[in-house]
Amino acid sequence: MSAAASVPAGTDTATSFTRAAAVGMCVSFVAIGALQAMYGPAVPAIRDRFDISSGAVGLALSVHFVGALAGVLFTPRLRQIGNRMFLVIALATMAAGCLGFAAAPVWPAALAAAFVAGVGFGWIDVGVNELFIEYYRSSGTGMLNLLHGNFGVGAVLAPLLVGALPGRFYMWAFVVCAVLSLAVLASVRGVHGTPPRGTREDVRWSAVGRLTGLFMIFFVLHVGVESGVGGWETTHLESLDWGDRSAAMATSTFWLAMTGVRFAISPVARHFSAQRILLASLVVMVAGLLLAHWGPVAAVGYFVTGLGVGPLFPTGLVWLTEKLPGIRGVTSYVIAVSMLGGVLPSLVGGSAGRWGAGVIPTALAVLAVGSLLVALAIRALPALRPEREEPAPGHAADAAQGTGPG
Repeated sequence: MSAAASVPAGTDTATSFTRAAAVGMCVSFVAIGALQAMYGPAVPAIRDRFDISSGAVGLALSVHFVGALAGVLFTPRLRQIGNRMFLVIALATMAAGCLGFAAAPVWPAALAAAFVAGVGFGWIDVGVNELFIEYYRSSGTGMLNLLHGNFGVGAVLAPLLVGALPGRFYMWAFVVCAVLSLAVLASVRGVHGTPPRGTREDVRWSAVGRLTGLFMIFFVLHVGVESGVGGWETTHLESLDWGDRSAAMATSTFWLAMTGVRFAISPVARHFSAQRILLASLVVMVAGLLLAHWGPVAAVGYFVTGLGVGPLFPTGLVWLTEKLPGIRGVTSYVIAVSMLGGVLPSLVGGSAGRWGAGVIPTALAVLAVGSLLVALAIRALPALRPEREEPAPGHAADAAQGTGPG
């Protein structure tokens, strides 16, 4: 039975989608994961094509970030046109940006295309997360982790694709990303409804502000750990007399651990609450970074850290909606602020520059412990009184059949 067919009478505007549409949205996360990971490996080829410096090439990632931030912040307004049309616009925008970047004749045109691709990236990132949260509701931990696991698949495969292509053909990797986005359009006919059109009226705004602020800090800190390990693990391992290639390969296992654990969490999440999964993941993350201080097993420590970090972002979004039910736009704002976590690795690098590479796991552990403490503070605060919640459309049927989308 499709989700659309099982929507109760009188709730035809509620967010719902078929299994095929869920698969399509997972593919869209493969596409955005790939896009985010493509710019770095393509730097040498882009530099040669446009005859610019490496620093100038870095502008593409910065412009992409600005576009993504704009897309994230504008998502609540754009989604009011309806879930299906929102996805069509978001997917088409990212595809247009990717194709424009691949075909740009001059560098300014490439930067403009990177901005457009970033806007589409931001819309897909927030919008698809919100669609999954609205449809699966409190049982969405497993599906959110599955969704983000597909993001990791794209992030792992994209550098391999860029590396496999001859330098002058790197742009075909961006074409592949565009094709993936356009292919998802075939599944959007199975998406129905609109998001909630307003924030509930019985809100205690002091409680909303307190919880929202804590969630923003939590996301910034754990995103900082994720980015920091990805950016500085290789440097730390090299300081322990690892070869550069071995250190780089060890760093890739961190990303593989992050991706793999999201798929592993998906089938078991129905047995544990989002809060329990998140707190256990935080403990694993902290333990991994403490282990990374011990030279002989430092790489193992970072791998364990990846296992802890992996579930945090998707599970954190579920926990956010459990603590703040019925607050329109809160997901967009928290995701937007979480992007500031990408700045924290520069502080880790500054610490390494002053005290040596050996301080890297210590600096990361401080961020991880901070993230755990903030999560404990969130747990101690009561959730807003939940709205009366109907069973998610199609959910009972899926449970009876022992199946789900994807």
